Amino acid sequence: MDDGKGESATRNVLEYLEEIVRQTPDKIAAACGEERYTFREMQALAKRIGAAIGKYGGKNLPIGVIAARSAETIAYLLGALYSGNYYVPMDPDMPAEKKQAIVDDTGLRIILGTEDCRGLAAALRFDGCYLSLNDLGPQECALPEAGGDDPLYMVYTSGSTGKPKGILKSHGAEISFIDAYCATFDFSAEDVIGNQTPFFFDASGKDLYLMLKMGCTLEILPTKLFSFPTELMEYMNDRRVTFISWVPTAISIVAQLNPFSVVKPEFLRKVFFVGEVMPMKYLNKWRRALPDLQYVNLYGQSELAGICCYFEVKGDWADTAVLPMGKPLKNSRMYLLDGGKTVTEPGRIGEMYIESPALALEYFHDPEKTAASFLIKDFGEGPVRCFKTGDMAQYDGEGNLIFAARTDFQIKHMGHRIELGEIEAIATALDEIKLCCCLYRPEKQWIYLFVEPADGCGLTGQEFRSLLRDKLSDYMLPRKVIPVEKMPLNANGKIDRQTLKTLMK
Repeated sequence: MDDGKGESATRNVLEYLEEIVRQTPDKIAAACGEERYTFREMQALAKRIGAAIGKYGGKNLPIGVIAARSAETIAYLLGALYSGNYYVPMDPDMPAEKKQAIVDDTGLRIILGTEDCRGLAAALRFDGCYLSLNDLGPQECALPEAGGDDPLYMVYTSGSTGKPKGILKSHGAEISFIDAYCATFDFSAEDVIGNQTPFFFDASGKDLYLMLKMGCTLEILPTKLFSFPTELMEYMNDRRVTFISWVPTAISIVAQLNPFSVVKPEFLRKVFFVGEVMPMKYLNKWRRALPDLQYVNLYGQSELAGICCYFEVKGDWADTAVLPMGKPLKNSRMYLLDGGKTVTEPGRIGEMYIESPALALEYFHDPEKTAASFLIKDFGEGPVRCFKTGDMAQYDGEGNLIFAARTDFQIKHMGHRIELGEIEAIATALDEIKLCCCLYRPEKQWIYLFVEPADGCGLTGQEFRSLLRDKLSDYMLPRKVIPVEKMPLNANGKIDRQTLKTLMK
């Protein structure tokens, strides 16, 4: 295995597991409550799942996994790989029509999952079979002959249209990322990962493959504890959690309820966050209570295995500040283009492109979209495969990438270009606001701001708007501010913008 800079000798992610089983077979690999598996047990179970799938034949085919929040789910994911195929994780709570859309798009013939989820698969129209642990025989399969270009997994994202789109990633892409990730940060086999991210969500791959690469333990944190942060901290202490990589909303919710005055995470050393803009108001609460931890902002795209940029947070940051995306991971290069020319000087905005071996293979069954987003371009050193992100960015004086706008979050309003995230950052910094989300309705040319008020705050929407009048330029001031009792969150723990759009009246 390499240092994250060059080509890895590892060709198949299961080689990580095979090596860890040789080294520390009886160490706990994954746990969820009282459920736990050693690396030896996880491997044996995955090989039995692989053998059961193998009876149906096929290679490099999609295998569905109803990704319940359990350690057993990890065995299904790995079992799909041991069969020589790739996995397609699905949210158990996803509406039936979205599950059906995935089944129809992929032509799934096999779905794996716990016995409790069998009914979910039975409700779908598909001609294949459902396998749980109850359907396994004693036979184990061998390590498959999968290489770097073979598919590893496919995640479905809703995209801007709401229609699920499959993004297919390879063994080589994941290996490139996880090798670079571990070469950048000082992870060890002694780390215990506190997993918040569901296994049907792309970002969970960082936790899963960090476990396999380093041989550390993955503790699946009970979702209900995120509503009771004091109990969550006690649970993390009981499980000796040293590292978390959560979505910013989860970190913010913990900060709002301030458990640190009662109990602090004794073993925690690293706090990473990814997937949304991190509200500095809440990160500052963590940093004041736990100043000795390492805090890192991660940036990536679903079209990439893992992340491509990182920024370690040090020094003082205002509550209204927006953190940089930072600098590229060892296996990635970032380019900004403005008018077709490469941008290198600070302060000039360009569209961002990613060059990395960790890029996805394709958009599944969508060659036109694949060709439009995964390009061959020459940035001055010869043609390379890259991904057109749709994000606008600029460099600061220290070479960090600073997010400027998301093309689909940037609007033209009253003659001005506005980044909706800038309005959110300013609003979230107010003491009266817990969480907020800014949306735009182009046919009315109205900016909407949805706010979850701070505890005890009874301000009306108009009163919130008056508060913001002193903070925002007139052209950025939302036309309507709508208080909501609780900000809706999707299954990934992010703010559910699709639900809020239904309230834009």
